[in-house]
Amino acid sequence: MNFKFFLLATLLSSMGATIHAQDTEEQSDTTSFRLERSLANDGLTFDPELAPFYHGVASGDPLQDRVVIWTRVTPLNAEEEIQVGWAVSTDPEFTDIVTQGLANTNEQKDYTVKVDVTGLEPATTYYYVFREESSLALSIVGRTRTAPSASEVDQLKFAVVSCANYQAGYYNAYKRISERPDLDAVLHLGDYIYEYGGGSGTYGYDGSRPDRFHIPDQEILDVADYRTRYSLYRLDPDLRAVHQQHPFICIWDDHESANDAYKNGAENHNAGEGSWSTRKEISKQVYFEWMPIRNQPDQRLYRTLNYGDLADLVMIDTRLEGRQQQISSAADTNQFRTMLG
Repeated sequence: MNFKFFLLATLLSSMGATIHAQDTEEQSDTTSFRLERSLANDGLTFDPELAPFYHGVASGDPLQDRVVIWTRVTPLNAEEEIQVGWAVSTDPEFTDIVTQGLANTNEQKDYTVKVDVTGLEPATTYYYVFREESSLALSIVGRTRTAPSASEVDQLKFAVVSCANYQAGYYNAYKRISERPDLDAVLHLGDYIYEYGGGSGTYGYDGSRPDRFHIPDQEILDVADYRTRYSLYRLDPDLRAVHQQHPFICIWDDHESANDAYKNGAENHNAGEGSWSTRKEISKQVYFEWMPIRNQPDQRLYRTLNYGDLADLVMIDTRLEGRQQQISSAADTNQFRTMLG
């Protein structure tokens, strides 16, 4: 795979600029029309300038010598297999590519691409980009940073975020964080999505924000529902911007599955909605598909990230693995519960 063609395109664009399929001969007017029709069917709003990487890029779980990079290719005709190239450089013009490779994705992964890029230097800012190999379409350029070694760190700066209900407001805070070049990473402490239905009468919706409503408009239950909800959130330009500029270190809370979730159930789950264990596993599966988190056996969330000898970030699951049902009132006399098992 040859990434020399990156140079002209990126030199003509700024760090946040879009390099897209319309710059290639393969993207005809007829193809564009078919693409727009196919995307309109699910109710989501896609920026044609980003095709086919409508959800941008993301990175996460930085270590001293590696970081996860992520994207999603929106297929035109539900292809069985899509090949995606990727490259990592020390500069946004990609004159110094340090590593590159190929990855395959398909419907089983919801056409997401996640690469654990190794062989990197500690405390270093890198830039990365993806290419859909059949059309040569490029993603936007992402920026990320590895963790420092013990001898390289005397201060750290993190942004800490959580509880971002799409239909309860706008993502201005994400945009402001994306404008901070001095951050080591963004810590997302959960409730990245909300599972409730959308529109009038649903949690967080306000008629003064008619453009902010959940899709699908019913409570999410199956794989397609959860995937569509993540797709909606990741199409937000401010969320896309903060992922583009910073690595994320994430854990889930309850709304990534259902409100007040615990090991054997959730407040917002009832028998008419099927098996809780099935819904829980679906929510974990889709989280690992859509988030820039390093894959682990059985999709367990526990992991530790070291920032030199200054900080250890111990990421734990306080919801789905060992938590017992919450106390419902102060009158509950059986007040001994565990969150971690």
